[in-house]
Amino acid sequence: MTGRPASIPGLLRLAGLSAFWFAWEAQWAALLGAALQAQVARFFAPAHIGTAMAALSGSGAFLAIVSQYGGGSFSDRRGGHGVLIAAGTLVNIAGLVAFAIVPSFWEVIATFAAIQIAFNIAGGPYQALIPRLIPAQARSRASAAMGIFRLAGNAAGLLAARLTVRQPDPALGAFAFRAGLLHLAGVLAAILIVCLVITVATLRGGTGGSVNRADPAEHTPPTRWIHRASFTWLIGSRTLVSLGLYLILPFFAFYLRFVHHVVRYLAASLELLLLMTVSALAGTVPAGIAGDRIPKRPLLWCALGLLALGSASLAARPSPHLLWAIAVLLGFGWGAYYAVDWALACVLVPPKRAGALMAIWNVGASAPQVAAPVLGGLLVDRMAARGDVASGYQILFAVVAACAAAGGILLAGVREPGVGGTPRACG
Repeated sequence: MTGRPASIPGLLRLAGLSAFWFAWEAQWAALLGAALQAQVARFFAPAHIGTAMAALSGSGAFLAIVSQYGGGSFSDRRGGHGVLIAAGTLVNIAGLVAFAIVPSFWEVIATFAAIQIAFNIAGGPYQALIPRLIPAQARSRASAAMGIFRLAGNAAGLLAARLTVRQPDPALGAFAFRAGLLHLAGVLAAILIVCLVITVATLRGGTGGSVNRADPAEHTPPTRWIHRASFTWLIGSRTLVSLGLYLILPFFAFYLRFVHHVVRYLAASLELLLLMTVSALAGTVPAGIAGDRIPKRPLLWCALGLLALGSASLAARPSPHLLWAIAVLLGFGWGAYYAVDWALACVLVPPKRAGALMAIWNVGASAPQVAAPVLGGLLVDRMAARGDVASGYQILFAVVAACAAAGGILLAGVREPGVGGTPRACG
């Protein structure tokens, strides 16, 4: 039986489906960009910051991988995308409040792990919506819309953190510090609830439907899936690139503190990350549009080249006034990469297994959340033990550049559907 191909959705429906990405990125940008560093700096001296970041970021990320796959697999078998997204989000909000008020670092670790589990249970079914509901010929466009919402959410989260999170200081009392994090939790909760309502309402109001139900890939086991090898190479590439990117966020504020001796390092980090985000928006739109018209791999190689160049520049300890230009370079490459990388993954997966397979694909982003803080933390603490704190952070950004370059090399193993005689599996 041949199902009717899904129609290309309008802008309003794309916006509604993408709204939750805004909230998703707002939360992670605020937590990873400022709140985690503030909690670590509150409890630890410079020589132990790396180990503390590894414990805080890595433990929660490991649990996130399992919960995201579980949520995606369950939604593939039983449906109920909206219910899982809503339930995970509400539990996550409770975790944000607890994260803000707990008095010890071990409790900070526990509450952050709970946030990771709850929010990724929501994220598993949510990230499958584009490959499940959007036809292949429109997925770069849909991914560009998704990228715009994600980057706008990233900017909103960084701005919220800039306005609420207090940099630890001996003169700052525990009550004032916790009050700032509690205000951040309130702002994020409001964003999450509004975006959740919009996305769930869009799901209930649309016809949905899978793309090309007659596709034989829908009924074959993963070992016979035509794009399995390309999908595997893409996961490997994404893993290396994400490893590099997750070395930036947790340590960027401390890079400014110890390499450039910035006094208000937390605020300066958020301002530069905001500039990266705005620049990423400029990279997302043209890359997303071009990705529907030309092969995606050359676009990804260009984006990764910019990421490698920008990271290597930071490793070389540039003069402070060049940091703004480097932030623009990194941001443009980051935005272009995520718009096209996501679109390529969506084209490769069979829609009816999108929840589980996209959760597996997202291991390429989640697993580095475990590895990056451990790798980076051990590196900077080892250099600090030798009395050279700054060099550890410079080496860290050299590793970021190497990860971007290696991710580009692995893309050579990816064969795009419809390019070079390769048949399309979807759409």
